[in-house]
Amino acid sequence: MLLPWNFDHLVIAVPNLAESVEQYHNILGVEPIPGGAHPGLGTANALLGLEFGDESGDEHRDIYLEILGPDPEQDPELAVARLAGITRPTVQRWAIHPDDFDGLVTTAARASEPPVDLGEVHDMTRRTPAGTLLEWRLTRRTPLALGGIQPFLIDWQDSPHPARQAMPSVHLERFWALSPDVDTTSRVLRSLGATIEVEAGVTETLHATLKGPGGSWTI
Repeated sequence: MLLPWNFDHLVIAVPNLAESVEQYHNILGVEPIPGGAHPGLGTANALLGLEFGDESGDEHRDIYLEILGPDPEQDPELAVARLAGITRPTVQRWAIHPDDFDGLVTTAARASEPPVDLGEVHDMTRRTPAGTLLEWRLTRRTPLALGGIQPFLIDWQDSPHPARQAMPSVHLERFWALSPDVDTTSRVLRSLGATIEVEAGVTETLHATLKGPGGSWTI
């Protein structure tokens, strides 16, 4: 499986967070832990650790799965833009954490063959259920570039990485994209150092196969 060294996390968007947590429990045999709310954005998340590679642990890294859904404690209208068209669990986007966040943002802005649009850099915060304040930066654009296939960049700054907390994990069996223009999509990914498997498809979509103690699930 092609997975860049700086892979950070995978975002699966869902229409109802509580129902999806139960769905993960029923299908994969693990229960995601509460992550926290995104103030002012209308969303909250639940988390699972991600593992990949062989069982020896040689491929263990700080990566995780974010299940993103509407926060019932916030105005539902706030989540509309981030969850547009989400009627079922959908591999919506993914993140990489480059060594030089600002440098890659600058390089991408100058790219022309092919052009790369990362959007704008935003400061983000959320407080974990334990009370820890996480602060980070990320790139964000609307609509998602290449249907979410182009990753966004993230910089955790001085915050502890979410994958380092105690939580159940699932195995990432496969992660791939479908695109009507495999060549251009692959070139954009290479320019960001974020190569993944890309196959020909009618529309731009991301997909993942997850495996837990209770079974496998392809989304």
